[in-house]
Amino acid sequence: MHHYHRRRGFTLVETLVVIAIIGILIGLLMPAVQQAREAGRRAQCASNLRQLGIALHLFHDVNKAFPPALTCDQVNVTNAEATGYTLLLPYIEQGNLYAQYDFGQPWYAPVNYNAVAMEIKIFYCPTNRNGGRIDLAPFVLQWGQPLPPFAASCDYAFCRGANGAVHHDWTLLPGEVRGVFNIAPPRDFAAGVTMGQILDGLSNTIAMGDAAAGTTLYMARDLANPSAPAIDPLTGQPVVLEQSWSAGSVGDAGHPFYGSVMAVTAQYGLPSNPRDEPMNRMPATPTVYTGLSLGDNRTGTDYISGFRSLHTAGCNFLFCDVSVHYLKQSIAPSVYRGLSTSMGREPVSPGAF
Repeated sequence: MHHYHRRRGFTLVETLVVIAIIGILIGLLMPAVQQAREAGRRAQCASNLRQLGIALHLFHDVNKAFPPALTCDQVNVTNAEATGYTLLLPYIEQGNLYAQYDFGQPWYAPVNYNAVAMEIKIFYCPTNRNGGRIDLAPFVLQWGQPLPPFAASCDYAFCRGANGAVHHDWTLLPGEVRGVFNIAPPRDFAAGVTMGQILDGLSNTIAMGDAAAGTTLYMARDLANPSAPAIDPLTGQPVVLEQSWSAGSVGDAGHPFYGSVMAVTAQYGLPSNPRDEPMNRMPATPTVYTGLSLGDNRTGTDYISGFRSLHTAGCNFLFCDVSVHYLKQSIAPSVYRGLSTSMGREPVSPGAF
């Protein structure tokens, strides 16, 4: 006689317990997965910067100087011609795009419409985005002049040093606050700093860093009320800070809404009040040209945006020796300023960054 035993199934309570345990395990694993993904994205961001560093050195080999961050009209800095990124195109496998660009015309001339709209992957931090461009139609209304339909975005910035003066003559900047990348006359592509002029050493001087844009995490701040975002009078909405690799223009006091291809660690950089520009500042500082600066920003009328990222509590920075370092936003302001300048001769102790 055969005895058959019925298989005992899971009770509802047991099933719910198993589901709960699986849910807890997933909850424990997700932060680890997210951290692993962010580690990968941060590494890719560092790789982007390293490639840009190699491009800077190749440019230096040909032109005997690093490129300027911005080339512009010698009367009005808002009439920018081109950026250092445009000059680097042949060295990042974008020679065809470089050939399309007419350096005899400003970036917003019709002949450059197609070029400035081109999205270039290396200019985007993968933690922030993999692409993006700026719809310039609203800017036409703000500025009252024709502009391209779109300008491709960018998530990195050249280091301007520890002073936010937006002035066509960078030699007016005190030497101790100068960065490697400044503003130069149109088509004077070799007007930049040479390696020999970087007195602090290539390994102690920042060349470029994270400047995440196009994200609601970084709104443009109201200059009159630094803790609040600026409001676009046309839309009535807070303004998201954005910048383009090709659009060299900066904002003015009436349009303090844009980032820049440059970033700083301080707006003055000198005693008694350096007016430090902290990393990852929220809301973020826009880049603003007033025409009132004496070239050293002692009046505090000009502003240049700070470095910022979506990485955890810090930013990736390319140094002039092509090394990439992750600096924490808790870095001492004096060390941060010192690393951003090229000839301040500040002592940098081992392990300071």
